[in-house]
Amino acid sequence: LAGPRILAGLQSCMVNRRTISLKGLSAEFDGIRVALLSDFHHGKLVTAKRIRNAVSLTNSLSPDLIALTGDYVHRGREWVPGCFRELAALQAPLGVFGVLGNHDHYLRSSESVRSAMRTAGVIDLTNTNRTIRRGNGTLHLCGVGDLWQEKQHLNRALDGCTQAESALLLSHNPDYVERIRDERVGLVLSGHTHGGQCVFPVIGAPIIPSRFGHKYASGLCQGPTARVFVTRGVGHSFPPFRINCPAEIALLTLKSCPGQRC
Repeated sequence: LAGPRILAGLQSCMVNRRTISLKGLSAEFDGIRVALLSDFHHGKLVTAKRIRNAVSLTNSLSPDLIALTGDYVHRGREWVPGCFRELAALQAPLGVFGVLGNHDHYLRSSESVRSAMRTAGVIDLTNTNRTIRRGNGTLHLCGVGDLWQEKQHLNRALDGCTQAESALLLSHNPDYVERIRDERVGLVLSGHTHGGQCVFPVIGAPIIPSRFGHKYASGLCQGPTARVFVTRGVGHSFPPFRINCPAEIALLTLKSCPGQRC
């Protein structure tokens, strides 16, 4: 059984559709659909064709907004142009937004990645924010630097977000949610863990790059204050395959929550 599942993991992404209630989400944005992609790891192990297929699948879902949470390349600046040539084709009426992951800093690649993001039309949210308006409603988007390789300036990212609003925060590493105490953060979007990448019966995933074990492996998880949705990612690192943990594109439908907590 493992062989076919490994092969499927190498060839394609599945779509993980989830509906998430979000306190402070204005009625104008009720039902907004956010496509979350992460961990492309373009390099010797993940081809441009694989990323191209993920982009095509994402566009076919017609998301309102696209969030990219880093690890665009596996290691090295030479892979940056090829990755962003494919990502430049992503389409969403409210825009494409992103932050960097830890691999995007290896071998001094970060400036090349940021330059390629600009050229590809991906808005870099690292320690900053954007406000999207629709009628009388607003949606606060923000991001922080990678937990392992950068600094995180949450106050700067939340600048302009009121207590009545609920921000969407991009953070490559889901472990950062353990540091959040500001209740304006309604939902964190992350990747990094690959869902464990290789998941076995009984024992689960032997290796998850998180201080908190399986807590933030994948899916919707609760931190001390904020929730985080962790996608398994598009690509893979080493080993160069997945077992019982297919690559995914997450399509999140956000719904207004009438109560104080959702």
